Amino acid sequence: MTRYVVIGAGAIGATLAAQLHLAGIDAVLVARGENLTSIRSRGLTVRRPAITETVPVAVVGSPDELELRHDDVLVLATKTQDAEAVLSTWAWLPVLDADGEATLLGADLPILTFQNGLSTEDLALRRFARVYGVSIGIAASYLSPGEVVSPSYPTVGVAWLGRYPRADDEQERYVADLVNAGYDVRSVDDIRAWKARKLLGNVVNGLDVLDATDAERAEARKLVIAEATAVLAAAGVAVPDAAAVTAAGGDGFSLTVEPVPGHTLGRLSTWQSFARGASSEVDYLNGEVVLAARLARVDAPLNERLQRLLGAESRDAAAPGRVPIAELYAAGPALAPASSAAPGVAAAALT
Repeated sequence: MTRYVVIGAGAIGATLAAQLHLAGIDAVLVARGENLTSIRSRGLTVRRPAITETVPVAVVGSPDELELRHDDVLVLATKTQDAEAVLSTWAWLPVLDADGEATLLGADLPILTFQNGLSTEDLALRRFARVYGVSIGIAASYLSPGEVVSPSYPTVGVAWLGRYPRADDEQERYVADLVNAGYDVRSVDDIRAWKARKLLGNVVNGLDVLDATDAERAEARKLVIAEATAVLAAAGVAVPDAAAVTAAGGDGFSLTVEPVPGHTLGRLSTWQSFARGASSEVDYLNGEVVLAARLARVDAPLNERLQRLLGAESRDAAAPGRVPIAELYAAGPALAPASSAAPGVAAAALT
């Protein structure tokens, strides 16, 4: 029987483990610190628009507490900046074969990668032969130990899933399990392209950390996305066009998001990390654009400036709202807002 081992108990991983459990699909969550203590003692609290429920998900604190089996599926649900350490640990763990003998390794298991950006699949492929990328859109939040807020129901998130670097038939079983667990999932041929499309929405996540009015933030979003779009085109990074998006059932940003009592909607993953004092994923969002720009020998001044600002804020463990958005344009007058023309990629309140 397939068991999903969900590594990382933030908004994405904890919500996924809860949804799998509620769907009757075997899953174990790997958590740490106060989050682990809380889930282990009281279960996982999932706050939804109309109900709060406690889900008794199985949870462990490390791979030492788990005996891996040949029919397990690993799910990497950490932030991108933590992926390398997790992959290097889990790839070489012993795994029991069908006869109960430890003849296999973690690297023999399939792994689903739920990270933003374009880097994790290559990191995983160094060790794991069966890598399935997942581009996830979800409005869930993790701010308190043992608790996630999931403001979308009964569909809790949307996802695009495909084997990396080429699609195969096995991905359909993972699509089916995620659909049963409450996700709207599309099976795709080129998962890297879909992750690139998601990146164009995620490059604006860090703007929420800056001090700005809604109008200032909206203008900055247009400029940052437009720059990122131009950079990916110059770098030859494929992004699904409008026809491909329509053929795949839409861009996924139509997910219903409803109020949850006592929770402020619209807080994206980068803001959540700063609010908790956790590490920032900016190097794999805006930094991904900066890397592509440098390799293609083009400029990405806005994305580079935002990366630098948030990098320094993360170093200082600063809370959101300390840096005014005017600092985004401090590198030169050419960066200042000059147009309100939309670049054609919509931003959304999805992690």
